[in-house]
Amino acid sequence: DKQIEVFLKNAEYYDYDEPKEFKDAYSILKENLNDSSAILGFQSLLTTKFIADTYHVNSYVQESLVDIYKTCDEMHRLVTQDIDRTTGGVEAQRLFDRLRRFRPKLERTLQRGPTRWGFVKKRKFSQWDAAACLKFLCSMLCFSSRRISVPIVPVSTETFGILRQTRALSGIHHSTILRREIRNLETLYYATRESDIASMMFMTGFLVFLSSILFTIARIFSIEILLDVAFWASLPSSFGAIIASFHLSRKFFILLRLWFILSRKSRTAGTSDDREHIRKVRRVTSTQILLTVARLAAALAAAVALPWSIAVNGFGDDVGLNEDIPFWIALGAVGTAILSTLYFFFVEYSIRYKLDPKLGEYICESFRDEIENMFKVFSLPINDIDTKQVQERETWEYVTREFLHRYRLDAVFDADRFGAIMQYLQSGMDPRNQ
Repeated sequence: DKQIEVFLKNAEYYDYDEPKEFKDAYSILKENLNDSSAILGFQSLLTTKFIADTYHVNSYVQESLVDIYKTCDEMHRLVTQDIDRTTGGVEAQRLFDRLRRFRPKLERTLQRGPTRWGFVKKRKFSQWDAAACLKFLCSMLCFSSRRISVPIVPVSTETFGILRQTRALSGIHHSTILRREIRNLETLYYATRESDIASMMFMTGFLVFLSSILFTIARIFSIEILLDVAFWASLPSSFGAIIASFHLSRKFFILLRLWFILSRKSRTAGTSDDREHIRKVRRVTSTQILLTVARLAAALAAAVALPWSIAVNGFGDDVGLNEDIPFWIALGAVGTAILSTLYFFFVEYSIRYKLDPKLGEYICESFRDEIENMFKVFSLPINDIDTKQVQERETWEYVTREFLHRYRLDAVFDADRFGAIMQYLQSGMDPRNQ
């Protein structure tokens, strides 16, 4: 309907007569959406009459008609797909209705409008970072249902519920349908969630910065009220340490899982070269695990020392805790952070710097069988609208996203080596000439 609306607006803008014949044909199509012959008939009208004859003078109007033709071609593919249509009909209808209700809710959360001076954008209160922090905390408390929509939950939670419902529908048909849609929904879910986490980190850093200024002014001018405010404003530092601990613990488990996968792959690799390349990646992964553990220890120590210090300094007589313990914990956290930073420079400029520039190609070749299976899963029948190269490139893009999401090599390599892996995958795994 949106594409039809765009076409009608374009036709009106370029002073065409009201397209009554087109509207009549579209009405017939809407009455027979599940009939493949009706879809083919409407496509035939588009190609033989509307695109080639009625609107052949104006390329802009033709472009909107081509978009409609592409949508009809996708509808025809779904209608004629070889699946068991006796099951999953009710689930598909529920998912479709839920997506229609979800679209305006998602649209309200997007930041539209111009950006002033390159960085200032007018936003609604619900899009402020403070509101995003509240939504993130709510998302941790709310549940996502794969059967019904919950009106009051944040967008990230509702997205996850739709994702679960889509996976369930795909599972009914043995995961042979909606594979691209699932990948897109996963991307949307992580994008909305990471956006809220970024707002949380920004607010934490801003409050820490503000409390430092207040504390400095209070100490210089001996303002008692500001000292009290600055004392309690140091609590955001604890939240920052907790968020860092959460992030680093996720990264630790991702790296640990990747290390075990690479260990299994190195044992089952077909050639000695493949085994050696996988072992190199596993050794680099080991260094990242050690670095992540050190940073996680520093973050956990800070998360313990900061509130403990607040309790001792503010309520020392009431709590009866040892005043020296938080100092030594904080000192250990600072020392661990310094050592981890030094170790990071060693890994960055000694181990990862010496990696082969073609390591991305070697890694992908080690996983070639699995990647080719992904390509078969994400492939769609070739249509006669776009070129074969364009359609295959789109499929390789989905394969790249799926492979890198599954193995999370971005947690191991820098942008240059990781970019080489993406480039090799998106090029269709075409080996370069030696």
